[in-house]
Amino acid sequence: MNLSKDDLSKDGNPCIIYGELFTTYGCVIENVVSHTTKSPNSTLSTKGDLLFPASTTVDALSLIAPSAINEDGIILGGDMFGIHVNERNNSNYLSYYFNIIVKKNLAKYAKGSTIIHLHYADIQNAKITLPNKNEQEAIAKLLLNVEHKLNIEQKVLANHLNTKNFLLQQMFI
Repeated sequence: MNLSKDDLSKDGNPCIIYGELFTTYGCVIENVVSHTTKSPNSTLSTKGDLLFPASTTVDALSLIAPSAINEDGIILGGDMFGIHVNERNNSNYLSYYFNIIVKKNLAKYAKGSTIIHLHYADIQNAKITLPNKNEQEAIAKLLLNVEHKLNIEQKVLANHLNTKNFLLQQMFI
């Protein structure tokens, strides 16, 4: 299903559009921010899916940026593909693994020059080595906690910068 920014609304069903994979979400999608009232022929997420952008005009590396989605029933816009992760693996771990460790190895499967494409069929037979599920879960939990801590520290820094700017303005009144 193709969804554009024009199809977004303040209420309706939660959805993810293609551009948000690059601009809004990181390795793990914890809160879906967009909604739409459009739903015919919808493709819906399954908890634990990995969502990959299917094309870009930038470079092949930017296509190896999957986001793990941890909610069922989210409407998925076009120009992305999902991989269902089986119960032997942790989708959050796989997202970090693809984004950080094997990005360069998988980028070689992308095709095109002006518009670069990546499809599931291109990467389905790529060989990767993974730790057992318990290790995957521990690593994913650690990385998610580090990401949360980083977000908190960025907010604290922004607040300090705002305070600094306020105080500097008061000096020159």
